[in-house]
Amino acid sequence: MGVESEFFNDFFDEIKLRFYGASWVELHPFNIVAVKEGVYVNLLSIENSFTSQQLISLQTLYAQSGILLVHLWEDVWKQKKSQVLSRINSFCGLNQTLHARKAKITIVDATQAKNFLTEHHLQGFSKAKFHLGLTMGGELKAVGSFSSSRPMKSKGEHYKSAELVRFATHGGFTIVGGLSKLIKSFLQEININDLMTYADRDWSVGRGYDKLGFHLTATTPPVEFLVDTSNMSRYYAHRLPKKILTNFEAQNVLNLDEFLAQNGLVKTFNTGNLKYHLYTNV
Repeated sequence: MGVESEFFNDFFDEIKLRFYGASWVELHPFNIVAVKEGVYVNLLSIENSFTSQQLISLQTLYAQSGILLVHLWEDVWKQKKSQVLSRINSFCGLNQTLHARKAKITIVDATQAKNFLTEHHLQGFSKAKFHLGLTMGGELKAVGSFSSSRPMKSKGEHYKSAELVRFATHGGFTIVGGLSKLIKSFLQEININDLMTYADRDWSVGRGYDKLGFHLTATTPPVEFLVDTSNMSRYYAHRLPKKILTNFEAQNVLNLDEFLAQNGLVKTFNTGNLKYHLYTNV
């Protein structure tokens, strides 16, 4: 299968080292690995003929049988291998368990948050107004990033909302009650009517937010990306790097799609997000 098989085999070899009994359960048209009972991974090469709705329907079908199906894209695996394996370990209950009641809440500066989230979050760092951490023995074990409060006049004259932008624990650890503790600390300082967040549908069906009392309020549509096959960097299709656009404008032969394809940028997508709100009853 060429380059495609390198990705599939690399993932399967890594998983077999960690999970005895991991097996292929489907090889056509999907490439699905059963990591452990209840946790399956659908491997997706950058160039494929699937639609986002096919992937959403497939995940829903497995969920009806009590199986979490993760959609793992080739570029994500090659760029974030350690984070992917850490997330799968968490799903399979292999992380070391810590308890939030033993953790100290600390204010984390932007540099600390960036370093921590780049290392431990699949989507890396994103700018936010507030960063709170959980430390144990002086070591940072989790970070939650929150936006500032925003007026939502469509919901009322004085209605305010904020966003949970990122949450990650140190690789190899699960902190029971960790996110809940960070949220409670944030809400004690910021007076808002709701806290909003997103769950990546490639990786989640939102069960964690359900348990915390969040309400599913919307689903966002799939987003199109472009992946540079030379280094597996992913870009939003509507937010290409200036260098790429400058090079495109400098030539006057190819249209944008032709230019991108000729320069190794391949169109791909995700399955969108689940949008959640936690209402504070303020």
